[in-house]
Parts: sequence; C-alpha cells; structure tokens
Amino acid sequence: MARRVFQAVRWLLLGVTVLAIWTHPALGHASLVSAEPSRGATVTSALEEVVLTFSEPVEARVSIVKVYPLAAAPAADLAAEAAALVNRVLTKRGDEDARADAGVQAADGPNRTVRIRLKDGLEPGPYVVMWRVLSVDTHVVQGHYVFVLDPAASD
Repeated sequence: MARRVFQAVRWLLLGVTVLAIWTHPALGHASLVSAEPSRGATVTSALEEVVLTFSEPVEARVSIVKVYPLAAAPAADLAAEAAALVNRVLTKRGDEDARADAGVQAADGPNRTVRIRLKDGLEPGPYVVMWRVLSVDTHVVQGHYVFVLDPAASD
C-alpha cells in the first residue's frame, strides 16, 4: 500500500513539474513596468524623450516603438481614438513625417529600457506612445498609452 502511495505521489510531482516547465514561458512575457512620462500624465515642460521600462529585456532593434500626436478630444474619447490610431499606424512604414518621435535610441543588445527621442517643438495636446516589442523569450507584446503635453497647466 505504501508503495502505491509513493508511486502516486511521484507521478503527481512529475506531472506538476512538467506542467510548470511547459507553462513557464507563457508567464514570462515582457510587460511595461514604468514609463516617463507616465500613462495619463499631463506634462508641463518640453520633452526630449519617452522612456519605457519593461519587466524583461526587449530587442529594441527589431521592435516597433512610436509616438504620435492625437487629435484633441474629450478625455473619454482619447482611449478610443488612441486604440484606433494604434490599429492604423503601428506597423505602417514610411510614416516618419506624421510621428512625434525621431526614432529609438537602440542599445547594443537586449535591454529592459527603451528610449524614444522626440522631435523638437511638439505642439500642446495629447500624444499616444505605442509599442510592439520582441522580448528575449521570443514573445511579441504590444500596448499603448496616452499622455498630454500642456505647458499652460503649469501656470
């Protein structure tokens, strides 16, 4: 009887171990852990860059990261407008003139932090930061958020 219990426990442990190994990569996707400016922030001074920090290293050279101006809209509509814009332009090529960024400052290999240079003289208003990044575990993750540039808010 004790031998049967021992074998059952051994098979159970083996099954749990296999399941843990099999599902581990799915739990390790890179996720955005911080951003500057942050999601929903109102920025009152000129910006030179946007900084995204992920939970694990990403391959910036083969990822897509963009910053786009967003048409001014009521706050409730900004999220819907941002999502629609991301769907239209995230993978679009040759869109540099329409963007607010001047490209990614790529690191020499995988890095948790991605820096996006912004163009000089950005107009006040909402901006959407969007990304589709390849993490070192080979998973592609995408997302976006909105911040508002409003120099008058500092008065």
